[in-house]
Amino acid sequence: MEEYKCEILIIGSGPAGLSAGVYCGRSNRDTIILDGKEPSSLAKTKEIQNWLGEQDISGPELLTKFQAHAQSYDKVRIIEGDVISLMIGMGMNMISTRTANITCDIVIIATGTGKRKEIIKGESNLIGFGVSYCALCDGPLYRDKTVYLYGNDKEVLEDALALHQMGCKTHVITNLAINELPEVVEQVKGKGIEIIEKMEIIEAISDSDGIIEKIICKPVNNDEIVEYELDCLFILSHIPSNSIFKKAGVELDEFGNIKVNIHQETNVKGVYAAGDVTGGLFQVIFAAAEGARAGINACKFIRQQKKD
Repeated sequence: MEEYKCEILIIGSGPAGLSAGVYCGRSNRDTIILDGKEPSSLAKTKEIQNWLGEQDISGPELLTKFQAHAQSYDKVRIIEGDVISLMIGMGMNMISTRTANITCDIVIIATGTGKRKEIIKGESNLIGFGVSYCALCDGPLYRDKTVYLYGNDKEVLEDALALHQMGCKTHVITNLAINELPEVVEQVKGKGIEIIEKMEIIEAISDSDGIIEKIICKPVNNDEIVEYELDCLFILSHIPSNSIFKKAGVELDEFGNIKVNIHQETNVKGVYAAGDVTGGLFQVIFAAAEGARAGINACKFIRQQKKD
């Protein structure tokens, strides 16, 4: 087993983690960024049009720039590994992967939404090719095109209104009956947005170019098969898995996201969280901003503790 010691350990190497790394590097703090096996969602994003200063850039290209920036600081290291155990909140934090033990003063959790369990057959192969988990991110790419949203809560209805405003031909598929949906459903219906109730999507089908072409559905109460042609499917049903942090004492909200205050502090002293792992708007710019805030406040905390 490798043994590492650092001032700040950042768990996660997406926009939030790398942004935190930049600010820790600028403060000349000995920092390790832990790069897990599951790629950042940014690495799976085909096209980004809302990163300030880059009108059109791919997710992998932007992520490469983030990595190079973070690694430009002498005291920032990126090592590979997934957390399998952690002891936090007792002064010196101890984190283990399968190949390394790491002790640190501060932990910043920036693991994103984690690995998403596929709920529709064919979904994973079409991410970035007509399957998306973020209507606000990708909606503008589908103006004047046919999009379907799949989900059962207020978020899917609010995103339907947003897509309609963007000029998308918007439809909603839900497992629930219309009268079981939140009150905002009346506003959605008032915009002329079709809501297909009591329906389950079972498969996403691609065309010969590997782009989504149609979805296969069935009513929740019978086995009749229904098909819908579309240009994009937005799936809004992800519940993050932060059980390893919960077991370590980190408080989660009702949706399974890590709870933080305005300084990105968790309820555990010396432990911060940033980015998609905290919920909210799943946007690269928000993740980077939260990472910056976590990095700045983590460095401030160390400075106060060490009086240096």
